[in-house]
Amino acid sequence: MDLHQLKTFYYVATLLNFSKAAQKVSLSQPAVSRQMEALENYFGLDLFYRINKKIELTDAGRRLLKYTEEMLMLEEKTKRDMESIKSIDSGEIVIGAGTSIGNYFLSPLIMDFSCQFPKINCKLIIDNTSTILEKLRNGIIDIAIVAEPTFDPNYFYEALVHDEIILLSTNKERYKFEKLSSVHELNNEVFILRNYGSNTRKCINNLFEKLQFVPLKIVEFSSNEAIKQAVINGNGIGALSKITVQLELQSKVIFPIPVKEQCKRQFFLVNHKGKYMSPIILKFKDFIMERINHIQ
Repeated sequence: MDLHQLKTFYYVATLLNFSKAAQKVSLSQPAVSRQMEALENYFGLDLFYRINKKIELTDAGRRLLKYTEEMLMLEEKTKRDMESIKSIDSGEIVIGAGTSIGNYFLSPLIMDFSCQFPKINCKLIIDNTSTILEKLRNGIIDIAIVAEPTFDPNYFYEALVHDEIILLSTNKERYKFEKLSSVHELNNEVFILRNYGSNTRKCINNLFEKLQFVPLKIVEFSSNEAIKQAVINGNGIGALSKITVQLELQSKVIFPIPVKEQCKRQFFLVNHKGKYMSPIILKFKDFIMERINHIQ
């Protein structure tokens, strides 16, 4: 198929007028007619009903219009992507991140990157780890930053920062927990945990399984903020990433329970081996690594 013919077909099909379509593509009307005839011969199908001076799309023409619109959109996207490769001063990058590192650590770094490169359009998609990795597989995002991913040989992994999941209570009840030494001493408490699919939940589940510890009751929330509020209100014991509760710890509205068992993890920068690494993606990777090394 000839893309120029399809573009001409698009205008004929949407305008239903050969003369107007000819003006759009800067061709003569006979040239447009010849292109449409060639396209019909290629498919072996009539694309138009020709009644006197009016034309209408056949069923084949309507179907071809749908695919033509998709192909022309893809052509435009391809052009934009190719233009962005010429220079790192402009273009787009889509970053995916888990909820903990995305909301509380990565967002200010992306704002700094955006300020340094104002013509680059940065998009941050925040979701649980499993969803972010699925979006990376499907090409929806360019690069992912998640905790402890499943190491797939189709991806590159670069270690970023360490993190720890800590157990928390309301500061008003710290007297109940400040002398504890083990998770097992919390066997009569309600635990407020992240939902399945999040790496935070996976880490705490692994710890409980290792210790053969079964909480009295578990309440699941899909939001870190919801867990914080429940803990502050004295509704139970929360388990959250240390990086998500810095403000609450400083203001002493929540209390870190000093158990000896640790629940540590590491965040990784992940990208697909089969995906072309544009200069923008490479610049973002260098920027993030430099900032994290400086922080550490």
